[in-house]
Amino acid sequence: MFNIKRSKACKSVGVALSVVLLGGCTGSDIAQWNKKVSDMSYELMGKKTGSNNDGGLPTLSANNPVVNQKAARDFVVPVDVDTAAARVKRYYNFISSDVVNTLKGQGLDGGVKAAAITQGGYVWDVQPGAYYKMGRNWGADEGIEDNILVELEKNGAGSRLYITFRSSDASHVTEAYTGKLFNQIKQVAEGKVR
Repeated sequence: MFNIKRSKACKSVGVALSVVLLGGCTGSDIAQWNKKVSDMSYELMGKKTGSNNDGGLPTLSANNPVVNQKAARDFVVPVDVDTAAARVKRYYNFISSDVVNTLKGQGLDGGVKAAAITQGGYVWDVQPGAYYKMGRNWGADEGIEDNILVELEKNGAGSRLYITFRSSDASHVTEAYTGKLFNQIKQVAEGKVR
């Protein structure tokens, strides 16, 4: 019974102390601390913050609007869907959900690796013998987000290959930039490039 009274007294003192301490802080003081914490986290991540004098959250890029441009192409491939998908997966290092799940089960380090893989444009969906969908972030210049999505579906004895390339930079979705990549993916699926 003594412990119950003592526990209630400690909680009451803790609540009263919190009210006194927080009562001395105005809303603008809390907002300033919040902005400082946010600025530090952006700096730790290696990202620059934009100038923002209105007291709100910092912006990563004040002058560059986010542009979601895409280029897409489809091909008929004279190879069965399972073989074509296996070739594309291996050549371009797409990672299956089985690998991601295995990493998640390997503790903190594995979980961190799995999270890094599944960030951004990661996609993996499979129906063996019928359909494969794989996607990931694509190598790009710093500050530009590119990703690629490859879909293969059964088409008679062969396959139909759909490729979609997205970028935050319009210059990356031109024929000069994506044409060679699209043709190479087709040749990989056909077994002409290994």
